[in-house]
Order: sequence, then C-alpha cells, then structure tokens
Amino acid sequence: MVEYEKARKGDYMLNGKVSKVQELAIASIMVAMAAVLSFFDKTISTIAFPFLPVAKIGLANIVILIAIYIFDFKTSLLITVLKSVVVGLIFGSLSTFIIGGSASLVSFLGMFLTHKLLKDKTSLVGVSVIGGFLHIITQLFVVMFVYRTGDAVFKSGALLVLISLITSILVGLAGNGLYKYLQIHYHLTPELEIKGTEEGEKNEH
Repeated sequence: MVEYEKARKGDYMLNGKVSKVQELAIASIMVAMAAVLSFFDKTISTIAFPFLPVAKIGLANIVILIAIYIFDFKTSLLITVLKSVVVGLIFGSLSTFIIGGSASLVSFLGMFLTHKLLKDKTSLVGVSVIGGFLHIITQLFVVMFVYRTGDAVFKSGALLVLISLITSILVGLAGNGLYKYLQIHYHLTPELEIKGTEEGEKNEH
C-alpha cells in the first residue's frame, strides 16, 4: 500500500500530494468555472424570474462551496474575490460589481465560518443556505445605500429571501453531489489529500 504523510490544506505537497502549483492551477480552473456558471446563471435567472430581475439562482456558489470544503481560507477567499472581479468586469458595471462583490464577500465569510465552527453540526446544504441568506440581505443593504432608496427596497425583500432559500437548497444539493463525486472518483479528502491508488481502490470496494 502506498503511504503518504498527513498534509494540511494549503501546504506544498510532495510525493504524490497536490503541490502548491497544482493547487493554484485547480483554483484557476475553479475561477473560470464560476465565471461560466455566472453567465448561465444570468441567462437562466432572467427566464426563471422575469418579474424580479435582481433575483439569481447562484450557480457560481457551487464552486465557492467546494472551495471552502477543500481549500484553506486564503485560497478559497482568493477564488471568491477573483470570481467577483472576473464576473464584474465581463457582465456588470461598477455599481453591480460593488453590490455583487460585497454580497459575495459577506456570503463567503458566513459560509466559511459556519463550516469551520459547526463542521459536525451542519451539512453542505446548510452552509449554502446561510450563504444565500447573507448574500441577499447584503445586496439589499448595499442597494439601499448606493441608490439611496430608503427602506423601499425591502418591500421585495421577503420574496427575494424566499427565492434565495429555495435556490440555496438546490445549489447546496448540487454542490454536495459534486463534492461526493470528487471524493469517490478522485479520492479527494477534506484535507486536499490525494490518496494512493491502492488505498483508493480499496475504499471503492
């Protein structure tokens, strides 16, 4: 059996582990995936919620959830920030970048802290719901501040929170399925450790 030493997330991993270069490559791919999902999200959400153009499904959050579960704080935060920058530059204006970026950052911090502090008490779906709720609440406050709408923006807030709850559950289920797929087919552990071939085959049987 191939044996490897224990490695922390974010470490420079040798002898078959994920190296720092490989980790950055994976992170770059995840940023690109998040940007592509944001494009589809914008298209699908326009069709799904024609009466509420600000509502979004949040497909890119699938990538952020996976990043939180397999990377350390610094790398997962980098993925979140780069995703917001890329999406903001391609699909939005300065104001939408400020609104979306602020919401994404608060959502990420909430999800990361929930995962770390309540790891044994909450699921990936629960983490997603927390992130979705924080995202929409932050958006509402930032919109109120940027456009000086007063509390008028909160008239549609209840509907947005309800939609966010439903979409966050769906996003969490999708993220959970993808995470389990990576664990089974790539022998990926929560510590970003690639298991030896023989050990992985043993676990599959």
